[in-house]
Amino acid sequence: MMLKNKILTAGLFLITTLTFSQSVYVGKHDEISHTSLDSANNAIFVFFKDYYKKIDLETFEIDSVKIVVDPQFEFMGCKPVLVNSNYYFVHTQGGIVYKLQNDTIVRVDNSFNHKMQINSSIFVYDDKIVRYGGYGFWSARNFFTYFDTDLLEWETISPVNSKEVPKGTFDGLYILDHDNAYIFNGKSIDDFNKTEMYFNNEVWKYNLKLNEWRYLGTSELIDLTHFPHPIRYKKSLLVLYTNGISIIDLGNNKYIKFKHGKYSHNVIASLNHYFLNDRFYFFFYSKEDNNNEVYLKSASENEFIGEFISDKPFYSNYNLLKGSFSLVAGLLFTALLANFGFKQFKKRKKIVLLDNGLRHQNKFIEFDQKAMEILRLLASGTAVSSNKILSLVEEKQYSAAHNERIKVQKLEEINLKIKTLLSFNGDIIQSKKSEEDKRIRQYFINKNLFFLSKKDLLK
Repeated sequence: MMLKNKILTAGLFLITTLTFSQSVYVGKHDEISHTSLDSANNAIFVFFKDYYKKIDLETFEIDSVKIVVDPQFEFMGCKPVLVNSNYYFVHTQGGIVYKLQNDTIVRVDNSFNHKMQINSSIFVYDDKIVRYGGYGFWSARNFFTYFDTDLLEWETISPVNSKEVPKGTFDGLYILDHDNAYIFNGKSIDDFNKTEMYFNNEVWKYNLKLNEWRYLGTSELIDLTHFPHPIRYKKSLLVLYTNGISIIDLGNNKYIKFKHGKYSHNVIASLNHYFLNDRFYFFFYSKEDNNNEVYLKSASENEFIGEFISDKPFYSNYNLLKGSFSLVAGLLFTALLANFGFKQFKKRKKIVLLDNGLRHQNKFIEFDQKAMEILRLLASGTAVSSNKILSLVEEKQYSAAHNERIKVQKLEEINLKIKTLLSFNGDIIQSKKSEEDKRIRQYFINKNLFFLSKKDLLK
């Protein structure tokens, strides 16, 4: 019994090994129209002009089925889309939809080729064919539509819960993760020159359940020149380059780079490749010198993805930086406003020096130029010598004694006017002898009574 179990175990191991290492001939490259993954039935479909091949991914066995094609149908102008095990072919320019029914491709829509959704993103969500964006008539769409299988017409999806919407794009990339569709790396039309297009670096997320847009940030360009068909890898996109592999994970905002694995550098760039049940399924040429004989092979993740190189965020959200800047600017403005208000409050309580007089609250009293010079000198300093004030009022034609009287009269005049302004009995300007030289008299004023600006201090 134990021997029998060992034989069975060895047999299963051999079958598994052969299955994982084997490849299967698909056909000539120039005869292949499209390929498509049927994940529910673990199969890959390869469509030719008048037949298709169904490849079982467990056994690599092939069923070849002859099909009848509508005379107006062209494979190259349509994209195969699988919905509930039914194959539809959606026209890449407009609203025309075909369906594979009983080995016959027939047209099923009530629409027309309006050429307004050229190179839109087409995918399946909630058992519906959905498309986003597209180019047409010198403009790009910025909304989703879906194919109503009852009306056989296209209906729009309105972003009713959105506060903002993206600019229209086409020829871009998408990642579908449950209810979220990430839209990025598309092209847009210049608003001022409708014949010019440019790379749109914005990354957006649309919740198809809530009908809500959310701007995520901006990213660098993903160059698809050499490998135009990224692989849907788990909840990410795997992009092949000549010198390596990149994985775009928008759910976690990661952009991860790897070296090529054992097989990833051999894939055919013009065909789609797939990831299912932890394995990659890819098409390759049988020989380097024969670029027409196509084979399908499977590989594990370790065989397909090489060594880790780097990891960084895929997009940067400058709106968050703008928001932080706006918050700081708002706080700064509030502080400045509060400071300004405080200064205005202080101004109302204190005496304000003007060019031609003093203002206190709602009262004003006029002074001549010499009196204002004396007031500024006293209000901005500690103590001012008698000679300094005398130099401001003296007249050279008068004697020293007469000029002294002029000084005293000017100070008395200032004191009297300020008493009137403040309704105050005491003298604002007072004097005392210098502690260093008793022969020198100094004049001083309570400068806390005055509101002094930088302009006042510089005068």
